[in-house]
Amino acid sequence: MSESIRATLDAQRTAFRVEGSPSPDVRLDRLTRLSKAVLQHEDALVEALYADFGGRSRFSSRTGDILGTVAAIDYTKANLVQWMKPVRVALPPEVEQQGTWAEVLFEPLGVVGAIVPWNGPVLLASIAAAGAFGAGNRVMLKLSEFAPQTAEALKVAFAEFFDRSELAVFTGDSSVAAEFSMQPFDHLLFTGSSVVGKRVMRAAAENLVPVTLEMGGKSPVVIGLSADRGNTANRIVIGKLASAGQVCVAPDYVLVPKGQTGQWIAAFQKAAEAIYPDLLRNEDYTAVIDHRNFARLRALLEDAKEKGATLHFHPDGASLETLGEKGRFPFVVLSGAKRDTRVMQEEIFGPLLPILEYENLSEALDEIRRNDHPLSAYYFGSNEAEQAEVVQSVATGSFVVNDVRCQLFYEALPFGGVGASGMGRYRGHEGFRTFSNAKTVLHQRASEGVLARSRPPFGEAANEAVRQRIDEAKAKVFGS
Repeated sequence: MSESIRATLDAQRTAFRVEGSPSPDVRLDRLTRLSKAVLQHEDALVEALYADFGGRSRFSSRTGDILGTVAAIDYTKANLVQWMKPVRVALPPEVEQQGTWAEVLFEPLGVVGAIVPWNGPVLLASIAAAGAFGAGNRVMLKLSEFAPQTAEALKVAFAEFFDRSELAVFTGDSSVAAEFSMQPFDHLLFTGSSVVGKRVMRAAAENLVPVTLEMGGKSPVVIGLSADRGNTANRIVIGKLASAGQVCVAPDYVLVPKGQTGQWIAAFQKAAEAIYPDLLRNEDYTAVIDHRNFARLRALLEDAKEKGATLHFHPDGASLETLGEKGRFPFVVLSGAKRDTRVMQEEIFGPLLPILEYENLSEALDEIRRNDHPLSAYYFGSNEAEQAEVVQSVATGSFVVNDVRCQLFYEALPFGGVGASGMGRYRGHEGFRTFSNAKTVLHQRASEGVLARSRPPFGEAANEAVRQRIDEAKAKVFGS
């Protein structure tokens, strides 16, 4: 497989060199074909997602993966010509008066590789390809072995509309992913866990490949005293149970004012009952991807309970004892979970929601700072001063006020993490810039006479002029 990956990379790089920087028309054509591939194979992709998860909301697959892909591509198409224009950079007035000027040109890198996760393979593969195509690159994708039917369906869809010298798809297990990450791409995008992300970055470093990493983390929710309980609970539950919490920006735990845990448990359960009254048999609620992740979620609950946490299940009657081994997982709110429990140490990636209490806002912020920087964070309330303090105090890739998860809906917003939750940004204009080489071009128009003043030999007049400038700088910094 490594030879096939490298051979494809070499073929794409050769095709890129022959073609040169593609015109706007060529890029727009590739983006249009990307939309066509997903739309033409809509039913096959939706059913493949359903099969891989053992039950995935077809409505969500069509709105998020199919229509979401088309919307992202349309946004890039609508803005591409403007993004491709050179950007003039202002130089000091006295330099520009001599006719010298500068600009930045955005040129394609060559071949962009992307390692795509199992939780949103259609959308994330398409967004990666759209960003790379918009910037004028060719694309190689490694799709997850944990969603094998979707990977094969995407491979077929893309093969119908693209030659492998433009867009190539690779499937297979972790050994294929390891080989993929070792290739000398011109840029590598990885979405997944921090454990795997570190391995990808180490492999990419061997070839000095620049990387964009999106790795999730424990995204907190701070609920203020001024929050509307009904609306807040409804929005948190909708965001948490979207894809059964198997979303990188899903709220991971909730911080509530001291003494309010019981009220918020009741509010969350009421919201869940209204949205999913028959949760475990509801076709709009997605199953956990596989036995392995189902067992992991059970283990998180067992560990928390053993260490004193109380588990509150929806639907009523669900419990640790009634859990199966796969399929749809109940919504579980946890109270009294201690910091040393796994559910408070690991990214949950499932429909479990711990509640912690805080005495004052500083205590809530300290709790967040104990963890690595999250991919996203959230605040609910109408207190503008409190809102501003939370926004400014939490280092995160994105922040939403009075909602969760909706930052994913807007292609105009840069997306990415900070610290342990990732590095770099992509999607929309940021994706175009990430997958481009920003080349500075300076046009020297000054006369030889002007340039001669800064060239040796340096006479007394030149030295005196330099001394005078240094004296002026000292006076400005230290005061006259």
